[in-house]
Amino acid sequence: MWGKYIAMIIAEDHPTYRAVNPTTWIKSTNYPEMEFAPSFHAFAKQRAELLAFLRPLPKAAWSHSATVTGAGRPRERTVIEYARWLANHERSHLKHIARIVSG
Repeated sequence: MWGKYIAMIIAEDHPTYRAVNPTTWIKSTNYPEMEFAPSFHAFAKQRAELLAFLRPLPKAAWSHSATVTGAGRPRERTVIEYARWLANHERSHLKHIARIVSG
């Protein structure tokens, strides 16, 4: 979801879009019903595609921004904010997976 926002910010000149609650969004997918291996494969593929998109970005592109509505007052969000947010969010999932595997 956040990778899509990053791509929109890069592709458009200061877009405005409505935020989507991740819990609401996940209900529109089949992720909760997927077996772990296909789900993890889809995740790894999506992240590899996102990294391939991000790696060649020039330094100035990381400060491109969008106006995000729908979650209180409108907010300005940059590519770097979304990238950090996504990395921190996924770090917590990695810890969760590690606990399950070692459990």
